[in-house]
This record gives sequence, C-alpha cells and structure tokens, in this order.
Amino acid sequence: MTSTMTKPGKRPKGKRRELAPLEPVDAQDGPAMKALPTDRHRAFVRALYTVRPGFGARVKAAKLAGFGCQHSTAQTMATIASRLSHDERILAAIAEEDQKFIRSSASRAIGALSRLIENPNAKDHVRGIAMILDRTMPVETIVKMQHDATPALRATAEVLARIADLAARAGVDLSKLPPMIDVTPVSKSERVA
Repeated sequence: MTSTMTKPGKRPKGKRRELAPLEPVDAQDGPAMKALPTDRHRAFVRALYTVRPGFGARVKAAKLAGFGCQHSTAQTMATIASRLSHDERILAAIAEEDQKFIRSSASRAIGALSRLIENPNAKDHVRGIAMILDRTMPVETIVKMQHDATPALRATAEVLARIADLAARAGVDLSKLPPMIDVTPVSKSERVA
C-alpha cells in the first residue's frame, strides 16, 4: 500500500525550501598559530585534529603536513613527529586550538545536557538536574570571621621589650645590631601590583 502521507514534521520532497547562502567565514588563526615558523607547522597542528588518535597519530599528522619525503624511514618520521610534538611553539598552538575546539563544542554539550534532563528515564537524569542547579543557583555559605590582632600585637611588643632588656643586661648595644625585618602581612591587592 503506497501512501502520499509523510511523517509529521517532514516536508514532502518537492516542497523543500532553498537555503540562503552562508556568508563566507575565514577562520582566523590565534597568536600562537601565527607564531609558528611555517605553514607546514600550522598544518601539523591542524592535522593532529583530523587523524585518528592513538599509536602513530603524530607521525601521520607530520606526513599529512608535508614533513619528510617519500624515502623517509619510519624512524626518521617518528623523530620528526617527536621533535614537532615537543616544540614549545607547537605545544602553545595545540593549547590554543584545544580552547577553540572546547568553545565550539559548548553548544553540543548544552544540547546533550538539555536532552538528558528532559528525559526522566535517563540514567543520569537527577545528576544532570543537580549539575545545572549547582551552576545556576549555587548553595551559598556565609562565614563570618572576626580577627582581633590586639592580643597578638601586645604579646609581640612584650617579647621585643624582653629581648631589649636581656640584650642590655648582656652588654649588647642594640643600635649596632642590624635593623629588624618587617614581616607585616601584605594584602592580595598589594601582592598583585
């Protein structure tokens, strides 16, 4: 039995609308990618995201980026890949690309989390709800601290007076001693500046 009916939500094949052309987007390299010495180095970093992870991935990425030649041995390619992988500039570019990848994956992660909390039969349904609530309405704990340094300051003054007294009894001239080191705590804002 043939039917002209389509599934709900689907348009018949002939009735699809044309998509508006997208504006071309030229991806911009970050400062770490721009700092790499050659296009082959940038191609190596990009290839790391296209090859299958695991054993030999870095060698394959080096080959895809154009390093080595057709007569290069496996050992030579492994050495090239190792040197590239341990270059600080390459590592900085990889970290930069990792951040881009993570930021671009955020919408998919939010969608997956949304589907999880909308399905009450999902295994981690309750954990998903708790995770969202923890991030949107975190539990606040108010701790009131009161610091009274007066007794400590009095005790310090008494200790210093006792040291001066003992030094005078022993015949030590306090004016000839090196100056006392100031150990006044510095606030966080003063440390940063």
